[in-house]
Amino acid sequence: MKPIIFFLLLTMPFFSFSQQTNDSMAIAQLLKDDYRTLETWDIGKHVANCTENYILIENGEILSLADEIKYFKKNKSRIITRKDTFNFKCIRVKGNTSYSAYYLKSDITENGNVKTYNWAESAIFRKIKGKWKIELIHSTEIKH
Repeated sequence: MKPIIFFLLLTMPFFSFSQQTNDSMAIAQLLKDDYRTLETWDIGKHVANCTENYILIENGEILSLADEIKYFKKNKSRIITRKDTFNFKCIRVKGNTSYSAYYLKSDITENGNVKTYNWAESAIFRKIKGKWKIELIHSTEIKH
């Protein structure tokens, strides 16, 4: 009996670390998937990726999910391609809450013109019914 208890005590940190890794990977994928909605203007997917209390802080403005939906509707006729490159500096998970800090480089092509943007961003996530959702993104454009 003692060897089994000893084995369980030794492997508990591994299982905890493994879950932490799975959560971090899910969060990174969630962000990548959500940024794709900015290329397709897919309101349904964006809403599904966010909490009801979602907030975007960008360019000195605080935008709600309803504000973003208006933005998506206003831009849905735009045909763009978007290549986003994420450089995650950290993803921290504590229970059903997580935060991340990352750099984002976006190459956006519209009408044959390519514009490159760079941002430093942070995000807060909530795990709701076993699924990670974005609660807040704070975005600061880096101008070179």
